[in-house]
Amino acid sequence: MKVKKIVSSRLRTSYLSSVISTSLVLFLLGVVGILVFNLNRLPDTIRDQITVWANLEDTISDRSAMRVLAIVELKDFVDKVQYKSKEEAAKEMSGELGNDVIKLLDENPFSSRIETKLKSEYFSTEGIELAMRELRSIEGIKDVLYHKSLFEQVAENTKNVSIIILIFVVLLLFISVFLINNTIRLAIYSKRFLINTMKLVGANTTFIRTPFLAASVWQGLISGFIAIILLLGLVMLLRNDFSNILELTDAKMFGALFAMMLVLGALINFVSTYIIVTKYTKIGADDLWEG
Repeated sequence: MKVKKIVSSRLRTSYLSSVISTSLVLFLLGVVGILVFNLNRLPDTIRDQITVWANLEDTISDRSAMRVLAIVELKDFVDKVQYKSKEEAAKEMSGELGNDVIKLLDENPFSSRIETKLKSEYFSTEGIELAMRELRSIEGIKDVLYHKSLFEQVAENTKNVSIIILIFVVLLLFISVFLINNTIRLAIYSKRFLINTMKLVGANTTFIRTPFLAASVWQGLISGFIAIILLLGLVMLLRNDFSNILELTDAKMFGALFAMMLVLGALINFVSTYIIVTKYTKIGADDLWEG
């Protein structure tokens, strides 16, 4: 009975340390997931700064301008569109320059224009050129302009950010798997003699593995739930102070992130336990002392 109590105590301790260690790793994975999600949004945020300006003919009437606006809105490449009159354009420029442009020049040098934001699938050199050709073909549009150097810089940075995110995620997953695997390895190492005893009394490999695998899945799910609770607590603390920097209210993002944490916790635990228990069912009694 004394030996049984000692063994049970050690098993509980190993289970607890495994759950805690896995929870912390999954929590870290969740934190990084939030950061990666926000980094992934960065190119979309930058894209919103790219505008294609379609300047209208100087003699165009307000009615014709609205007709042109309606045609532009129906184009496949258009995400958002906004009409600005000559007066609004002059007022906007006056605000940037700090002077009244009309008073300085005695006339309004600006044309009314349609400002277009492109859909993400058209955010490429070919896409933007296609958009400009179609805009130029519309009657009433004088010329079409966009900030080419800014566009090229954003396109290049978007590509670089995507590569960095991919590398970062792969590296993080590798580290997470390594840490969780080591934790489980240490927990099962303490039970290697129990596994050997089961083998000596005639239990086959499947029979020996099954309880360990079931326990590992439950530990992974429990670890995932603990990590989710910790992550929610962190989000509640940061929500007010970092709401302008990080997106912390996206329900779909958090739903996907929580599901990923649960699945990863259970899956990594299952695979690691399967490999390690199988190893200890194949080694001899003399090798158990070496681990």
